[in-house]
Amino acid sequence: MRISDLAKETKKLEVVYKTSSGEFPVNLEYRTQAITLGFLKELEQAQGADRIVYQITQVVTRWDLQDENDQVIPISAEGIEAAGVPVYLLNSILGAIAEDRLLGAEAKNA
Repeated sequence: MRISDLAKETKKLEVVYKTSSGEFPVNLEYRTQAITLGFLKELEQAQGADRIVYQITQVVTRWDLQDENDQVIPISAEGIEAAGVPVYLLNSILGAIAEDRLLGAEAKNA
């Protein structure tokens, strides 16, 4: 097995972001094997909001978040900051991915 083949594996996921004014679905695709030793070392160096953004940019490969001009927001630190993506939304995305991975692992072990 080639690690490069494994690293290409992605999965689609719908995350429903809930606020006091409603529910907002975010469709995305994420790398299921993104967490590597190198990833963890880089994450250790990041602090605050940079930790969240680093995880998003390394794990999420596609999403349908759009800016005010109906353009898909780039999955980059610059794109996320320029569009003003809420930190709570980013955390919700990371939490949903973690839960999805956990549920996938439990299903394989059942």
